[in-house]
Amino acid sequence: MEHKMNFCDKCCVYVDDCFENCPLCGKQLTISPSENELYPQVSRKKYVDRHSLVMDYLLLATFVVITLCVAINIFTWNGTPWFLAVAAPTLYAWVLVKGTILSDWFAGVKVLLQMVTLIAMFMAFDFVGSRSGWSYQYMLPLILAIGIAYIDIYSYNHKSHWRGNLVYAILFVAMGFIPLILYVSGVKQGFFLMALSTFASGITILGLLRFAFRYLKLEMQKRFHM
Repeated sequence: MEHKMNFCDKCCVYVDDCFENCPLCGKQLTISPSENELYPQVSRKKYVDRHSLVMDYLLLATFVVITLCVAINIFTWNGTPWFLAVAAPTLYAWVLVKGTILSDWFAGVKVLLQMVTLIAMFMAFDFVGSRSGWSYQYMLPLILAIGIAYIDIYSYNHKSHWRGNLVYAILFVAMGFIPLILYVSGVKQGFFLMALSTFASGITILGLLRFAFRYLKLEMQKRFHM
């Protein structure tokens, strides 16, 4: 004989049919659940990522501003591409916020983006302004030296990330010798900053060699059970 159960719409539980009221809340029981009681309707709200929406609006505004500056510069051309003085810091701000502060990329990627965009921004200011060469004479070696020093310190303090930053460290070493190459080629350079950038690259090379020899020694010990 099939045993019947009553249902409480408030507590959403089945109760033996010997009860007329729910023992939990006292509400009168029904023979079956009300419509959609077991599967209530859930309002579906479209999820909107406000952060992404704001970034999209800012990106659109940036594009519009740079485009207007380019158009105005072309129609009022006087021999100076002044739109670069607007576009360069705007693009650098995007790299700083989107590619550095809000991203979870490797430290090497962030430092590389900062170095390249900073150098490009100062070169744009130099080209639009006096064109005296201060961007590559002073700012280029200074930024390279700071970037190399930072990646060295970061790699030392975060040894577990060395694989991700190794390629960038080697790339920074190569970039650090650019001021020296320019100096030897006869391009005017600030001697102290050029020497600082070269010194930073040299120290990084010694660190990489020391790490390589240590890694080779560990591998030899593992393979020959030394």
